[in-house]
Amino acid sequence: MNKSTGRFYIETLGCPRNDSDSEAIISILKNNNFKMVNKPDDASHIIVNGCAFLAEAVLESVEKILHLSEINSKATLLVVGCLAERYKEDLIEALPEVDILVGTGSINKILDAIRENRSIFSSQKGFIEKNLYTLHHTTPSHYRYIKIQEGCNYECSFCIIPRIKGSFRSKPLEDIKEEIKNLSKKVKEIILVGQDTSCWGQDIFGKPSLDYLLNEISSLFSGWIRILYLHPLTVSKSLLETISKNKNIINYLDVPFQHVSSRILKKMKRGYDRALIEKLLKMIRDIDEFTIRTSFIVGYPKESEKDFNELYNFVQNSNLDHVGLFLYSHENGTDSYSLKELDKRITENRFNRLFSLNVRRMSERNKKLIGKNLEVLIDGKEGMEYYGRTKADAPDIDQIVWIKNKKNLNIGNYYNVKITDTLTSELLGELL
Repeated sequence: MNKSTGRFYIETLGCPRNDSDSEAIISILKNNNFKMVNKPDDASHIIVNGCAFLAEAVLESVEKILHLSEINSKATLLVVGCLAERYKEDLIEALPEVDILVGTGSINKILDAIRENRSIFSSQKGFIEKNLYTLHHTTPSHYRYIKIQEGCNYECSFCIIPRIKGSFRSKPLEDIKEEIKNLSKKVKEIILVGQDTSCWGQDIFGKPSLDYLLNEISSLFSGWIRILYLHPLTVSKSLLETISKNKNIINYLDVPFQHVSSRILKKMKRGYDRALIEKLLKMIRDIDEFTIRTSFIVGYPKESEKDFNELYNFVQNSNLDHVGLFLYSHENGTDSYSLKELDKRITENRFNRLFSLNVRRMSERNKKLIGKNLEVLIDGKEGMEYYGRTKADAPDIDQIVWIKNKKNLNIGNYYNVKITDTLTSELLGELL
């Protein structure tokens, strides 16, 4: 097989940061005479950009590797990114189907890995190079994830990410600007991602400077600008005011709290307590009307019924718009791995109780939207129905709006929609 050229198929699993990395891989290979194909059957090289954050994600990645190998056993199979980085010692031994591993810090060397038929890792973990993926994208053509920083300096006891992605690094402002300027005119939404986006600029300017970045890029892009993965400790008043005053920067805050019990937060090594969460939420409400998304972990070791009830009551009485829930995952390599897990029956019962509460809250929230007119970005079509998202909803993690329409709508365009009805976690609407 010619190692200099070939046909490649890429499968991306996990978070939007992996989408950004996959787009870089696509650009590198296509710029070096490799052809991207849409079916693994047609590929000489199959690339799996797998997730290794939680055991469930690892299992999904392994199942995908085995499935793709069965479809095309003759192709060279590469595993890249987080999965390769975390399990480099035993992945090939455990999965003989895998031919080459490429770590998170060596994505820019994937061409060498293919041509030399060898695995490549770097002491510098994580990928943060400029990525001019004008035409090469894994998302629908009307929105893009732009990675603005990599790695994390926090040491949360449940998290493996710093060991996979390395220490915090910001992408230079000029690189981010150039990426935005090179986007296709079809792009109507850009979504800034990283491990800790609100700390962008700490290593460049000596302080978190996401507010400065947003002011610099808001005039470069006329569509929606959304930000994911803010950390509670670095969401400042200046950042909130900057988001509020720039009309195309969406008032959408994704701030994972993980818990509200100060006792559990301390064990998680989050660096803050419940008082900070309440102070932050008050500051947010005082500045403007924001959509707030957060996430919580249920069943962390030594979480008592009192701790859980505190979390339950907080969710019940809060005005949070979107709440993501996760069962604690006991991950080897984390500080909490040395702690004894709670009985699974207890954690599952707690999770189900909080999940049911969250469903009820979401249903009540949606009913209040009936009759309102909202701007919707159309993401696609199924049968005779189009679907899209409001400013309050990020792709893949939040809810969608279904629109019945006899006329053709343009996917990737904004439309004014009247919400006419609601499902538990979806909305129904009609064009105005």
